[in-house]
Amino acid sequence: MRGRRSLTDAELAEIRRRRPGVRASLACEGMSLTAEEEALFEQMDRERLTPDERAQRILQFSRTKRRKKAPAST
Repeated sequence: MRGRRSLTDAELAEIRRRRPGVRASLACEGMSLTAEEEALFEQMDRERLTPDERAQRILQFSRTKRRKKAPAST
C-alpha cells in the first residue's frame, strides 16, 4: 500500500509490553482470548498494523464471527 505507515519497533514493543496487563484485566472480568483471537493479535503484530488498522481488523473479525453464529434466515 502506498503511503501506508507501519508501526515502529518502539510502538510494537509497547503494544507487546501492555498485552499481559490486558489479559489480566480481561481475566478479572471473567473473559479470556481464544486461540483464534491470540492468533489475530500476533498476525496484526507481524503486519505492524497501526491502531486504526487494528481496530478495523478487529471489527471485521468480530462481524465475521457473529455472522457465522447467526441462524440462517429462511
